[in-house]
Amino acid sequence: MSAGQISDEQTAIRELDAFVDESIRLCRERGYIASGFMGMRDRYGTVGAITRLVTSGEVKSGLRRMFELGLEDRCIDAAVGMFPLCFPENVRRAAAWRLEEARREVRGSKRR
Repeated sequence: MSAGQISDEQTAIRELDAFVDESIRLCRERGYIASGFMGMRDRYGTVGAITRLVTSGEVKSGLRRMFELGLEDRCIDAAVGMFPLCFPENVRRAAAWRLEEARREVRGSKRR
């Protein structure tokens, strides 16, 4: 990895952190406190927390809540796709799968 790539990755991580901070603020404005994620973020950092959640193999309640609030473009799974330098391919695939599953669930619940 060259110095330019390291710098680009560091910039991407700073931008990811800012994106997540703003997403948390928007959630709070809508009455949702993502306390589980925030605790994980404190323990593992932004990338570590996102990686753990996204690779858990299931759609979590927080992701569903983001969709309910109309913030699907601000969820951590969407962030993985927006900041690909921060995550390996397996995490990007898992995030894409979770987003699609959440979309299916939301569509299914609207039909009932």
